[in-house]
Amino acid sequence: MARDISGYIKELLFRHDCVIIPGFGAFIGNYFPARADRKEGLFQPPSRKITFNRHLTGNDGLLIGHISSVLGTGYGEARDILSDWSGELRRKIMTGNPVSIDHLGIFSLNYEGVIVFEPDLTVNYLLSSYGLSAYHRHPVTGFDVRKKALEKRPEPSVSQPTVRSLLTRAAVIIPVLVALALVPFNDRIFKSHIEESTLNPLARAELEFNREQIDAGREAVTPAAEETREVPSQGEAEAGDPFSTDPEISPATDRQAAPAAMQQVSRTVSQPSTAVVVEEYRYMIIIGSFQGEDNALVMMDKLRRRGFDPEVAGGPDGFLRVSAQSFATLDEAKAGLSKVIKDFPGAWVFKSR
Repeated sequence: MARDISGYIKELLFRHDCVIIPGFGAFIGNYFPARADRKEGLFQPPSRKITFNRHLTGNDGLLIGHISSVLGTGYGEARDILSDWSGELRRKIMTGNPVSIDHLGIFSLNYEGVIVFEPDLTVNYLLSSYGLSAYHRHPVTGFDVRKKALEKRPEPSVSQPTVRSLLTRAAVIIPVLVALALVPFNDRIFKSHIEESTLNPLARAELEFNREQIDAGREAVTPAAEETREVPSQGEAEAGDPFSTDPEISPATDRQAAPAAMQQVSRTVSQPSTAVVVEEYRYMIIIGSFQGEDNALVMMDKLRRRGFDPEVAGGPDGFLRVSAQSFATLDEAKAGLSKVIKDFPGAWVFKSR
Protein backbone atom coordinates (compact mmCIF):
# COMPACT_ATOMS: atom_id res chain seq x y z
CA MET A 1 0.00 0.00 0.00
CA ALA A 2 1.37 3.39 -1.04
CA ARG A 3 2.19 6.01 1.53
CA ASP A 4 -0.52 8.70 1.97
CA ILE A 5 0.78 12.15 0.98
CA SER A 6 -2.52 14.05 0.99
CA GLY A 7 -1.44 15.89 4.15
CA TYR A 8 1.56 17.37 2.30
CA ILE A 9 -0.74 18.59 -0.47
CA LYS A 10 -3.00 20.36 2.04
CA GLU A 11 0.00 22.02 3.69
CA LEU A 12 1.12 23.48 0.36
CA LEU A 13 -2.37 24.68 -0.56
CA PHE A 14 -2.33 27.05 2.44
CA ARG A 15 0.74 28.79 1.00
CA HIS A 16 0.49 28.27 -2.78
CA ASP A 17 -2.22 28.78 -5.37
CA CYS A 18 -1.40 25.65 -7.37
CA VAL A 19 -0.05 22.21 -6.35
CA ILE A 20 0.65 19.83 -9.27
CA ILE A 21 0.68 16.03 -8.99
CA PRO A 22 2.88 14.93 -11.92
CA GLY A 23 1.00 12.71 -14.36
CA PHE A 24 -2.32 13.10 -12.53
CA GLY A 25 -3.50 16.74 -12.30
CA ALA A 26 -3.31 19.89 -10.21
CA PHE A 27 -5.17 21.35 -7.24
CA ILE A 28 -5.83 25.10 -7.75
CA GLY A 29 -6.86 27.59 -5.04
CA ASN A 30 -9.10 30.47 -6.14
CA TYR A 31 -9.82 33.56 -4.05
CA PHE A 32 -13.43 34.61 -3.38
CA PRO A 33 -14.33 37.86 -1.54
CA ALA A 34 -16.69 38.11 1.41
CA ARG A 35 -20.39 37.70 0.66
CA ALA A 36 -23.66 38.68 2.27
CA ASP A 37 -26.96 37.01 1.31
CA ARG A 38 -29.73 39.30 2.52
CA LYS A 39 -32.53 36.89 1.71
CA GLU A 40 -31.12 34.04 3.78
CA GLY A 41 -29.31 36.30 6.26
CA LEU A 42 -25.98 34.51 5.56
CA PHE A 43 -22.60 36.23 5.93
CA GLN A 44 -19.47 34.51 4.56
CA PRO A 45 -15.85 35.65 5.10
CA PRO A 46 -13.24 35.82 2.29
CA SER A 47 -12.17 32.32 1.27
CA ARG A 48 -10.00 30.27 -1.06
CA LYS A 49 -11.78 27.35 -2.71
CA ILE A 50 -10.01 24.38 -4.25
CA THR A 51 -10.64 23.12 -7.78
CA PHE A 52 -8.97 20.35 -9.80
CA ASN A 53 -7.50 20.59 -13.31
CA ARG A 54 -6.66 17.24 -14.90
CA HIS A 55 -4.75 18.89 -17.77
CA LEU A 56 -1.95 20.34 -15.59
CA THR A 57 0.31 17.29 -15.27
CA GLY A 58 3.78 18.78 -15.70
CA ASN A 59 6.27 18.41 -12.86
CA ASP A 60 7.15 21.78 -11.31
CA GLY A 61 9.11 20.17 -8.45
CA LEU A 62 7.09 21.86 -5.70
CA LEU A 63 5.36 18.79 -4.24
CA ILE A 64 8.31 16.42 -4.69
CA GLY A 65 10.68 18.94 -3.07
CA HIS A 66 8.34 19.36 -0.10
CA ILE A 67 8.04 15.60 0.40
CA SER A 68 11.82 15.24 0.19
CA SER A 69 12.44 17.96 2.80
CA VAL A 70 9.80 16.64 5.24
CA LEU A 71 10.74 12.95 5.01
CA GLY A 72 14.48 13.63 4.74
CA THR A 73 14.83 11.52 1.59
CA GLY A 74 16.39 12.13 -1.80
CA TYR A 75 14.59 13.63 -4.73
CA GLY A 76 14.32 10.32 -6.59
CA GLU A 77 12.87 8.46 -3.62
CA ALA A 78 10.35 11.26 -3.00
CA ARG A 79 9.32 11.11 -6.66
CA ASP A 80 8.74 7.33 -6.40
CA ILE A 81 6.58 7.82 -3.26
CA LEU A 82 4.46 10.40 -5.08
CA SER A 83 4.17 8.20 -8.18
CA ASP A 84 2.99 5.20 -6.15
CA TRP A 85 0.33 7.27 -4.35
CA SER A 86 -1.02 8.89 -7.53
CA GLY A 87 -1.07 5.53 -9.34
CA GLU A 88 -3.02 3.85 -6.53
CA LEU A 89 -5.44 6.82 -6.42
CA ARG A 90 -6.07 6.53 -10.15
CA ARG A 91 -6.75 2.78 -9.92
CA LYS A 92 -9.30 3.31 -7.14
CA ILE A 93 -11.09 5.99 -9.15
CA MET A 94 -11.20 3.88 -12.34
CA THR A 95 -13.04 1.11 -10.48
CA GLY A 96 -16.08 3.42 -10.53
CA ASN A 97 -16.32 3.99 -6.78
CA PRO A 98 -15.97 7.54 -5.41
CA VAL A 99 -12.67 8.19 -3.63
CA SER A 100 -12.71 10.77 -0.82
CA ILE A 101 -9.69 12.73 0.45
CA ASP A 102 -10.19 14.36 3.83
CA HIS A 103 -10.55 18.18 3.71
CA LEU A 104 -9.98 18.22 -0.07
CA GLY A 105 -12.91 16.61 -1.86
CA ILE A 106 -14.22 13.53 -3.68
CA PHE A 107 -12.95 12.03 -6.96
CA SER A 108 -15.34 10.08 -9.20
CA LEU A 109 -16.06 9.14 -12.83
CA ASN A 110 -18.78 10.79 -14.89
CA TYR A 111 -20.89 9.02 -17.52
CA GLU A 112 -18.15 9.62 -20.12
CA GLY A 113 -15.48 7.96 -17.97
CA VAL A 114 -13.68 11.23 -17.17
CA ILE A 115 -12.34 11.94 -13.69
CA VAL A 116 -14.27 14.74 -11.97
CA PHE A 117 -13.62 16.41 -8.61
CA GLU A 118 -16.10 17.77 -6.07
CA PRO A 119 -14.32 20.08 -3.55
CA ASP A 120 -14.96 20.16 0.19
CA LEU A 121 -16.44 23.64 0.73
CA THR A 122 -16.29 23.40 4.52
CA VAL A 123 -12.53 24.07 4.56
CA ASN A 124 -11.15 27.58 3.97
CA TYR A 125 -7.55 27.59 2.70
CA LEU A 126 -7.15 31.38 3.09
CA LEU A 127 -4.82 32.02 6.05
CA SER A 128 -5.97 35.64 6.47
CA SER A 129 -9.49 34.36 7.24
CA TYR A 130 -8.33 31.95 9.95
CA GLY A 131 -10.92 31.75 12.74
CA LEU A 132 -13.68 33.37 10.66
CA SER A 133 -16.71 31.26 9.82
CA ALA A 134 -20.01 31.84 8.05
CA TYR A 135 -22.97 32.75 10.24
CA HIS A 136 -26.67 33.45 9.89
CA ARG A 137 -28.39 36.58 11.16
CA HIS A 138 -32.09 36.12 11.66
CA PRO A 139 -34.27 39.25 11.64
CA VAL A 140 -35.71 40.39 14.96
CA THR A 141 -39.39 39.54 15.30
CA GLY A 142 -42.00 40.30 17.95
CA PHE A 143 -40.44 43.63 18.96
CA ASP A 144 -42.71 46.70 18.90
CA VAL A 145 -41.04 50.03 19.59
CA ARG A 146 -44.37 51.73 20.28
CA LYS A 147 -45.15 49.38 23.14
CA LYS A 148 -41.73 50.00 24.62
CA ALA A 149 -42.21 53.77 24.42
CA LEU A 150 -45.68 53.70 25.99
CA GLU A 151 -44.71 51.32 28.77
CA LYS A 152 -45.22 52.85 32.20
CA ARG A 153 -42.20 52.69 34.41
CA PRO A 154 -42.41 53.04 38.19
CA GLU A 155 -41.05 56.34 39.39
CA PRO A 156 -38.80 56.23 42.44
CA SER A 157 -40.31 57.86 45.48
CA VAL A 158 -38.68 61.05 46.72
CA SER A 159 -37.92 60.89 50.44
CA GLN A 160 -38.69 64.02 52.44
CA PRO A 161 -35.96 65.27 54.80
CA THR A 162 -36.79 64.95 58.49
CA VAL A 163 -36.65 67.73 61.05
CA ARG A 164 -33.61 66.19 62.69
CA SER A 165 -31.63 66.18 59.42
CA LEU A 166 -32.57 69.82 58.74
CA LEU A 167 -31.36 70.85 62.18
CA THR A 168 -28.10 68.98 61.64
CA ARG A 169 -27.48 70.77 58.35
CA ALA A 170 -28.30 74.15 59.88
CA ALA A 171 -25.89 73.52 62.76
CA VAL A 172 -23.08 73.00 60.22
CA ILE A 173 -23.92 75.76 57.71
CA ILE A 174 -24.76 78.66 60.10
CA PRO A 175 -21.31 78.82 61.82
CA VAL A 176 -19.61 78.82 58.40
CA LEU A 177 -21.74 81.73 57.17
CA VAL A 178 -21.09 83.71 60.36
CA ALA A 179 -17.33 83.19 60.05
CA LEU A 180 -17.37 84.39 56.43
CA ALA A 181 -19.34 87.51 57.39
CA LEU A 182 -16.90 88.45 60.16
CA VAL A 183 -13.72 87.99 58.12
CA PRO A 184 -12.90 91.32 56.32
CA PHE A 185 -12.41 90.95 52.60
CA ASN A 186 -9.00 91.82 51.32
CA ASP A 187 -8.37 92.27 47.63
CA ARG A 188 -4.83 91.07 47.99
CA ILE A 189 -6.03 87.61 49.01
CA PHE A 190 -7.71 87.10 45.66
CA LYS A 191 -4.95 88.62 43.55
CA SER A 192 -2.50 86.29 41.92
CA HIS A 193 1.21 86.97 42.29
CA ILE A 194 2.01 85.00 39.17
CA GLU A 195 3.49 86.85 36.22
CA GLU A 196 1.76 86.12 32.93
CA SER A 197 3.85 85.04 29.97
CA THR A 198 3.44 83.29 26.65
CA LEU A 199 4.95 79.99 25.61
CA ASN A 200 5.00 80.99 21.92
CA PRO A 201 8.66 81.79 20.99
CA LEU A 202 7.48 83.76 17.92
CA ALA A 203 5.09 86.09 19.79
CA ARG A 204 7.72 88.74 20.62
CA ALA A 205 9.30 88.53 17.14
CA GLU A 206 5.87 88.97 15.54
CA LEU A 207 5.15 92.04 17.73
CA GLU A 208 8.48 93.66 16.77
CA PHE A 209 7.81 92.89 13.08
CA ASN A 210 4.39 94.57 13.23
CA ARG A 211 5.91 97.65 14.85
CA GLU A 212 8.57 97.90 12.09
CA GLN A 213 5.88 97.59 9.42
CA ILE A 214 3.81 100.38 10.99
CA ASP A 215 6.88 102.65 11.27
CA ALA A 216 7.78 101.93 7.63
CA GLY A 217 4.24 102.86 6.56
CA ARG A 218 4.42 106.15 8.43
CA GLU A 219 7.77 107.01 6.81
CA ALA A 220 6.34 106.21 3.35
CA VAL A 221 3.31 108.48 3.79
CA THR A 222 4.83 111.46 5.71
CA PRO A 223 7.24 112.84 2.97
CA ALA A 224 4.46 113.02 0.37
CA ALA A 225 2.29 114.94 2.79
CA GLU A 226 5.12 117.41 3.59
CA GLU A 227 5.51 118.33 -0.11
CA THR A 228 1.83 119.38 -0.53
CA ARG A 229 1.28 120.91 2.95
CA GLU A 230 1.62 124.59 3.66
CA VAL A 231 3.03 125.65 7.01
CA PRO A 232 0.28 127.56 8.88
CA SER A 233 0.99 130.62 10.88
CA GLN A 234 1.16 130.57 14.61
CA GLY A 235 -2.29 132.12 14.90
CA GLU A 236 -3.83 129.51 12.59
CA ALA A 237 -2.12 126.72 14.48
CA GLU A 238 -3.44 127.98 17.75
CA ALA A 239 -6.96 128.41 16.37
CA GLY A 240 -7.08 125.12 14.54
CA ASP A 241 -5.46 122.81 17.14
CA PRO A 242 -5.04 124.20 20.67
CA PHE A 243 -2.78 121.22 21.61
CA SER A 244 -0.35 121.56 18.65
CA THR A 245 2.99 123.11 19.56
CA ASP A 246 5.17 121.83 16.68
CA PRO A 247 4.32 123.23 13.20
CA GLU A 248 6.15 120.33 11.49
CA ILE A 249 3.66 117.69 12.78
CA SER A 250 0.31 117.24 11.04
CA PRO A 251 -2.33 115.17 12.95
CA ALA A 252 -4.29 114.58 9.74
CA THR A 253 -1.23 113.05 8.08
CA ASP A 254 -0.71 110.63 10.99
CA ARG A 255 -4.35 109.54 10.91
CA GLN A 256 -4.12 108.78 7.16
CA ALA A 257 -0.80 106.92 7.44
CA ALA A 258 -1.92 104.54 10.20
CA PRO A 259 -4.67 102.70 8.20
CA ALA A 260 -2.34 102.37 5.18
CA ALA A 261 0.34 100.80 7.34
CA MET A 262 -2.13 98.41 8.93
CA GLN A 263 -3.31 97.32 5.44
CA GLN A 264 0.31 96.67 4.45
CA VAL A 265 0.83 94.54 7.58
CA SER A 266 -2.38 92.57 6.99
CA ARG A 267 -1.21 91.65 3.47
CA THR A 268 1.94 90.07 4.88
CA VAL A 269 -0.06 87.40 6.77
CA SER A 270 0.44 84.13 4.94
CA GLN A 271 -2.56 82.06 3.95
CA PRO A 272 -2.78 78.58 5.53
CA SER A 273 -1.76 75.73 3.27
CA THR A 274 -3.99 72.71 2.74
CA ALA A 275 -2.68 69.15 3.02
CA VAL A 276 -3.06 66.97 -0.07
CA VAL A 277 -3.94 63.32 0.55
CA VAL A 278 -2.57 60.98 -2.13
CA GLU A 279 -4.45 57.72 -2.67
CA GLU A 280 -2.89 54.67 -4.27
CA TYR A 281 -4.73 52.85 -7.04
CA ARG A 282 -4.29 49.72 -9.13
CA TYR A 283 -5.12 49.44 -12.80
CA MET A 284 -6.49 46.00 -13.72
CA ILE A 285 -7.01 44.66 -17.25
CA ILE A 286 -10.49 43.12 -17.10
CA ILE A 287 -11.07 40.29 -19.58
CA GLY A 288 -14.70 39.55 -18.70
CA SER A 289 -17.40 39.89 -16.06
CA PHE A 290 -19.30 36.75 -15.07
CA GLN A 291 -22.29 36.12 -12.87
CA GLY A 292 -21.46 32.46 -12.26
CA GLU A 293 -18.40 31.24 -10.39
CA ASP A 294 -17.79 28.34 -12.79
CA ASN A 295 -17.38 30.63 -15.80
CA ALA A 296 -15.01 32.88 -13.86
CA LEU A 297 -12.90 29.87 -12.85
CA VAL A 298 -12.74 28.64 -16.45
CA MET A 299 -11.53 32.05 -17.63
CA MET A 300 -8.89 32.18 -14.86
CA ASP A 301 -7.68 28.74 -15.86
CA LYS A 302 -7.44 29.88 -19.48
CA LEU A 303 -5.47 33.01 -18.56
CA ARG A 304 -3.13 31.10 -16.25
CA ARG A 305 -2.27 28.64 -19.06
CA ARG A 306 -1.35 31.60 -21.25
CA GLY A 307 1.12 32.89 -18.68
CA PHE A 308 -0.96 35.61 -17.02
CA ASP A 309 -1.50 36.22 -13.30
CA PRO A 310 -5.31 36.33 -13.10
CA GLU A 311 -7.30 37.80 -10.23
CA VAL A 312 -10.97 38.05 -9.31
CA ALA A 313 -12.49 41.40 -8.32
CA GLY A 314 -16.02 42.02 -7.10
CA GLY A 315 -18.33 43.97 -9.40
CA PRO A 316 -21.86 45.44 -9.14
CA ASP A 317 -24.92 43.20 -8.72
CA GLY A 318 -22.79 40.23 -7.60
CA PHE A 319 -20.78 39.91 -10.84
CA LEU A 320 -17.19 38.64 -10.76
CA ARG A 321 -14.60 40.51 -12.82
CA VAL A 322 -11.67 38.42 -14.06
CA SER A 323 -8.42 40.38 -14.47
CA ALA A 324 -5.51 39.12 -16.56
CA GLN A 325 -2.93 41.36 -14.93
CA SER A 326 -2.72 44.48 -12.73
CA PHE A 327 -0.36 47.49 -12.91
CA ALA A 328 0.58 50.39 -10.68
CA THR A 329 0.19 53.15 -13.33
CA LEU A 330 -2.27 53.86 -16.13
CA ASP A 331 0.46 54.02 -18.81
CA GLU A 332 1.63 50.51 -17.95
CA ALA A 333 -1.96 49.28 -18.00
CA LYS A 334 -2.52 50.80 -21.47
CA ALA A 335 0.64 49.13 -22.78
CA GLY A 336 -0.48 45.78 -21.37
CA LEU A 337 -3.98 46.27 -22.83
CA SER A 338 -2.58 46.71 -26.34
CA LYS A 339 -1.04 43.24 -26.07
CA VAL A 340 -4.04 41.53 -24.49
CA ILE A 341 -6.72 43.03 -26.72
CA LYS A 342 -5.51 41.01 -29.73
CA ASP A 343 -6.66 37.77 -28.11
CA PHE A 344 -9.49 39.30 -26.01
CA PRO A 345 -11.15 42.12 -27.97
CA GLY A 346 -13.52 43.00 -25.15
CA ALA A 347 -10.76 43.73 -22.58
CA TRP A 348 -10.76 47.05 -20.72
CA VAL A 349 -8.88 48.82 -17.89
CA PHE A 350 -10.47 49.07 -14.42
CA LYS A 351 -9.18 51.51 -11.77
CA SER A 352 -9.25 49.88 -8.35
CA ARG A 353 -8.16 51.08 -4.90
